[in-house]
Amino acid sequence: MPGRLRHLLLATLLAAPFGAARAHVEAGTPVENVELRSTAGGKEQLLNPKAKVTAIIFVRAGQDRSADALKAMARCEQDLSARPVRFVAVVSGETPPEEARGLAAAAGVKMPVLIDDKDALYERLGVRNHPVVFLLDARSRVAAFEQYRQIDYCDVIRARIRLLLGEIDQAAVEAVLNPPRNTMPGDDPQDVSQRDVNLGRRQLKIKQYDKALASARKALERAPSAGAFALIGDVYAAQGKCPAAVSQYDQALKLEPENKVAQAGKQRCSKP
Repeated sequence: MPGRLRHLLLATLLAAPFGAARAHVEAGTPVENVELRSTAGGKEQLLNPKAKVTAIIFVRAGQDRSADALKAMARCEQDLSARPVRFVAVVSGETPPEEARGLAAAAGVKMPVLIDDKDALYERLGVRNHPVVFLLDARSRVAAFEQYRQIDYCDVIRARIRLLLGEIDQAAVEAVLNPPRNTMPGDDPQDVSQRDVNLGRRQLKIKQYDKALASARKALERAPSAGAFALIGDVYAAQGKCPAAVSQYDQALKLEPENKVAQAGKQRCSKP
């Protein structure tokens, strides 16, 4: 494949929307190697010319999601330590250095934490929400970005970095973004059903109600499950649909009269 065509294909793949979010800048936008104030003292360059991929994570001190995202990035940083990848965290110029240092220390990251005075880099990339990771290619151009996701954030970032390094293809990235849920021969349907319920619980926790319902219904397709009925009840209750929730809790209690999740949910919905 000619080099120019290969570049255009890669740019098209990386420019595709990730989840429901869209980049504030176009793929291919260059990022200057600006000098920013470091929480370690003095100033530091944003980029390393030797890096083939740069991962810039924008975080906010005092925000739980930012703390969780940095912990995920600490794992990625460790996993990819042998690769030519530059990790750097950036905070707004309004952030006190001691708060930024505390955020990084709690997450266990080794990457530099830089302060974007006057939020010039924020403005350049159009950053509005925290946390978010921007990935730059070897020429310091925006290749992709990924808003925070509570589930498998490091796995997604690592896959996108490996794509840029040429280690995997787009199909491998899609497999990480949308892992197959097919059961293996010999899998116990109850075990598989419980995995769907567990996934639905995580989705409910981050208010992905439609996805949580889909996971619960898939669990019921695999095997009767009090946990799945209780999960549907909790989703309906979270949406303010208590009559529908109670119906699901009753289904759960028919299968498992001592199911504590269904008992607690039904009691909450019974309160005036």
